[in-house]
Amino acid sequence: MKNRVAAVAALVCMGSVTGVARAQSSVTLYGLIDEGITYVSNVNGKSSLGMASGIAHGDRWGLRGKEDLGGGLSTIFDLEGGFNLNTGATGNGGAIFGRQAWVGIQSDQWGAVTAGDQYDIISDYLCDYNVGFYASGYGIHEGDIDRIECDRLPNAVKYTTPRIGGFKGGVMYSFSNTPGDFHDGSAWEVGGNYIHGPLHLAITYASLPGHSIDPYGQLGTPVFFGQTVATVTSTKATDLDTSFVLDKYRILGVGGSYEIGKVTLMANFTDTELGYKGMTSYMHVYEAGALYHPTPLWTLVAGAQHDALQGHTWNQVSAGILYSLSKRTTVYVSGDYIKASAGVHPELGWFVSPSLSNQQSDVRVGMSHKF
Repeated sequence: MKNRVAAVAALVCMGSVTGVARAQSSVTLYGLIDEGITYVSNVNGKSSLGMASGIAHGDRWGLRGKEDLGGGLSTIFDLEGGFNLNTGATGNGGAIFGRQAWVGIQSDQWGAVTAGDQYDIISDYLCDYNVGFYASGYGIHEGDIDRIECDRLPNAVKYTTPRIGGFKGGVMYSFSNTPGDFHDGSAWEVGGNYIHGPLHLAITYASLPGHSIDPYGQLGTPVFFGQTVATVTSTKATDLDTSFVLDKYRILGVGGSYEIGKVTLMANFTDTELGYKGMTSYMHVYEAGALYHPTPLWTLVAGAQHDALQGHTWNQVSAGILYSLSKRTTVYVSGDYIKASAGVHPELGWFVSPSLSNQQSDVRVGMSHKF
């Protein structure tokens, strides 16, 4: 009897050891901090000079994990929160993991399925070609109407293929979670990219009916779809906080890059369809630029974009000089200039209010650190 008990105990111990060996797991604490001083020429009619964090890259910290289930399968997850370095306040509306919160299964052969609040397909495949954002965090497309800033979708399920012959793709669905209305606020996206040596190409498509935009807060247009959304005088602009819930919100984007020695050329184009109460408008954005690496430590970036919507135009140039103090720490100087058509008050990025003229510019000196 004692021998049997000993044998069973030995088998249990061996099974436990084997299980530990198979189920290798890891959890990584990571983060990024970006801090700097920014001068803006015109914010509500006045110039501005002050500290601003999370501009070149959003301040964040997170926990990323993976467990080997054996047979090429793994459990993966990511929990990531944002914050403001200058105040210590939680970002993303106060959500503790407002930047990412998802879990999924990954297969070496079949790809990955993930579920939760996660970056969308446009972020996965098209954001890499927003050259103005490489130059400056203020260099995103006007108002981020085409979601090229790297946005997220909540309540979402996403499937990502493995890379096969240079191709990789994904499809995503975001549930509305609205009782009685399955489609209210839901969204779906599809896209992918192709990488072959120095050539990178990407295409994405998104449909987000029921989502909303703030025309003056994002675009600086006092009138949108024939409706007044802001009152403007020579000294003051008042956003009427008119949020447009769109009947149609469709985004088609293409982009790519090509590396020639120390230079990487980039370009992208987005076509965004906005529908509201039977009316339809299209926003077109064209952008091109380049990254130049004279040495492994230095990066020079320059880009230009042209945006058009409802008879209005925005023309913007962005430039940046980055120097790597180490693999984790970078210092930089960046600048942007935007000019819109008459009657439009442009804004650079999401981080400043619209100008009271049709022009706005900025200069920033900053530092980013990864941990």
